[in-house]
Amino acid sequence: MPFKPRRPAGGFKVMYEYANRLKRKGYDVHLTFPIKTPFMQYRLPFFIRWGLSIVEGFRTCRWFDFDEGITMSYAFSVKDKYVTDADIVIATWWATVLDMGKLSPRKGKKINLIQGFENWDGHEDLLFESYDMKDTVNVVVASYLEELVSKYTDNEIVLIENGIDDSVFHVKREIAGRQPYTVAMNYSLQEIKGSKYGLDALYMVKERVPELQVELFSIFPEPDGLPDWIKFHRAPDDLPDLYNRNAIFISNSFTEGFGLVSVEAMFCGCALICTDIQGHKEYAFDGDTALLVEPGNAMQMAEKICCLIENDAERIAIAKHGNEYVQRFKWDNAVDKMDRVVKSLL
Repeated sequence: MPFKPRRPAGGFKVMYEYANRLKRKGYDVHLTFPIKTPFMQYRLPFFIRWGLSIVEGFRTCRWFDFDEGITMSYAFSVKDKYVTDADIVIATWWATVLDMGKLSPRKGKKINLIQGFENWDGHEDLLFESYDMKDTVNVVVASYLEELVSKYTDNEIVLIENGIDDSVFHVKREIAGRQPYTVAMNYSLQEIKGSKYGLDALYMVKERVPELQVELFSIFPEPDGLPDWIKFHRAPDDLPDLYNRNAIFISNSFTEGFGLVSVEAMFCGCALICTDIQGHKEYAFDGDTALLVEPGNAMQMAEKICCLIENDAERIAIAKHGNEYVQRFKWDNAVDKMDRVVKSLL
C-alpha cells in the first residue's frame, strides 16, 4: 500500500476488500504500509511518522473491518529487507509499483492494480514506466484504462471492474416511492472532485425547487455556511441508508478511475447525474442509466437535476435501468477474476 489511511478512501477500500475476500478463498494475506513512499507528500517528517507507527501499532481500523488472520506491518520503505516473502505481491499507485518492480523474485510474482489514470501530480514519464515493469501483470478497473495502458507496455493486461458488496448496498426503499426532490452528493476538498460546482448547482436548483433537500457526506470537515436544507454527514455509519433516503445522486468529478460511490448509489436505487468523463462511462450511459453533464458546468448540472425532479417517470426509469446495469459489478465476480489471475501466475 502507499501508506496507511486513517479515513475511508476508495482505492484503499478496494485493496482491503481483496485482502478479506482472498483470505476467505484460503490465501494467507499480509498488508505492508511503507513509512516512506517516493513522491508522496507528507505532513510530518519521517522520524515522527516512524515513531507514531510504533506507538499506534495495528489497532483495529476505524473505518474497515478486517477478517481474522490477516497480518500487517509497517516498513521503512518498499525494499527486500522490509517486505515479506510471498508467492504473489500486489501494489497499487504508480510510485509504490515502481518500488515493487525492484523487489527480488522471492517476494512474489508481481501484480499492478491500476485504479485510475494517476497523472494529477505530474511525473507522467514515471507513471507510464510503472505500466511496463518487468514480469508484472497489470490489472485495470475500467476498459478505458485497459486501452490507455496498452499504449505503453506489452505486459499482460487484465480487466477486473471494481466490486460492490450487494449484501450491503442494495435497494431498501422503493425507487418509485422516493421524494423526487431529495439529492445526495459526496463532498470533497480535492479540486478534481468538483464539489464546488456541485454545490453551486444545488443552490441554483433550490431557487427553482423550494422543496429541495440535500444530504452531503464526506471524510472532510463540514464546509462553512451550509443552509439548514443541506444536511452534512462526516464519515456516516450507514451510507446505504443515506443513498436509500434520496432519489438522485450527483457526481461532479473531473477525473475518476471507476467512481465507486456513484456505483454504490446506483446499487441503492439513486438516479445518477454525473460528469461526462471516462471513469463514469463504464456504467453511465446518457438518457439510459444516467444523465451526463460537462465537467465544471454548474448550470448544466442544475438543469439536469431539475429535469429529474420535474419528470418523475424519467427519474424512476433512469434509476431502475442504472440499478439493473450495475449488478454486473459485484465483489464475487471481481475476486473470482483476481483468483484466476493469481493462479495463472503460480
